Amino acid sequence: MAVTPSMVAVDLALVMANGTSGSGQPLVITRTFKKVKTDAANADIYAVADALLGLQTKTNIAIQRRDIVELVDM
Repeated sequence: MAVTPSMVAVDLALVMANGTSGSGQPLVITRTFKKVKTDAANADIYAVADALLGLQTKTNIAIQRRDIVELVDM
């Protein structure tokens, strides 16, 4: 059985620090931007993320590209 991945969607997620909890644990907030072009280059996604982070007051922890694939049995 051959399983073939098929790209369905790409999301951009910005993970940012959001203070600390009452017990001292770090809190994070994630802003997700959906409907990124599936053929977008990583460098282009990073450039957009960097521009968006310039609009934020929170400290950046991570920039994530989230690929969503569908597995098809061929």
